[in-house]
Amino acid sequence: MSLYSIKMRANKMENDDLIHISGAERIVHDEALENCITQLTQRALHHSKGEAENIYIKIEKLEEKEISYLDALPVQTIEVADEKAGRYTVLKILESIGIEKGQAILDLMSETYNMRGAMLLDVQTLERLEEDKKRGIRATYMDYEEDHIDKGETLKNHFEEALALATKVANSPYIIGEICISDDPDYVTGYIASKALGYIRITKVKKLGDGRGGRIFLYKGPKDAVKECIGYIEKKKVLIKRNKMNE
Repeated sequence: MSLYSIKMRANKMENDDLIHISGAERIVHDEALENCITQLTQRALHHSKGEAENIYIKIEKLEEKEISYLDALPVQTIEVADEKAGRYTVLKILESIGIEKGQAILDLMSETYNMRGAMLLDVQTLERLEEDKKRGIRATYMDYEEDHIDKGETLKNHFEEALALATKVANSPYIIGEICISDDPDYVTGYIASKALGYIRITKVKKLGDGRGGRIFLYKGPKDAVKECIGYIEKKKVLIKRNKMNE
């Protein structure tokens, strides 16, 4: 059976601004294509951020030789009382991996709101490294080795989707960390992830009903390696092997 990458993104116009509603992707066998496309379309139409006006679906056949296999990052969860405690926890974790400008980094999160992708940030200079500051860097071409491939299931699972993305990004030698706050108003759990730390879920990083969210990739490396890093994040095809400890 052949493997296909399916990408969905949806948006709407609001006060002359293009608002991102939903985005998702899967890597599935050909027999699951129809089911997957239907579910992704339904997901775009019934989202907590509103009804999409434009839905884009892209289907691309993949070659097995293009795909790399990665072990999922180990997962831990930190329970916090509220979003203030959650953000304080993020700062302490950043300090633990030698990042001293944590508050300045968190302050930049507001610049990622409504971006389709993530900010790529030099942790030493706090310089943004994306060429397109409105679009950002899109982590794509990742899914799990099993389950979705066989069944074409596309129901929203914040944790599993984020873990797959974080696992891929953390395997770039130039990314020393990632911070993410969901833009879903109904989901307040965020995370910080790295190859060294694993995937750390923080149960509250914003208030319920807040639709603001974003993602920052923390870059540490030479300027001439930025293009290589972006190429890996946006183009490399990976399937994630599930870690039994994470289930």
